[in-house]
Amino acid sequence: MSYTVISQAEPSPVATVVPTVIEALSLARELGRQAEDRITIATDSGWMLSLDELEELARN
Repeated sequence: MSYTVISQAEPSPVATVVPTVIEALSLARELGRQAEDRITIATDSGWMLSLDELEELARN
C-alpha cells in the first residue's frame, strides 16, 4: 500500500508519495518538525489518516 504525505505548507501544500508505512511515518515526522505544518496522510485505498493514526498503524 502506498501513502501520500501532505504538508499544508505555506504558500502551497506539498504532497509526496512513499511506498511503505514506515517511510510515510518518517517523512511525516520530518515535515512536522521542520515547519510545524499540519500533516495529513492519504492511503492508496482512500483513507485519510492523522499522524497519530499512522503511528498506530506502524506499531501493528
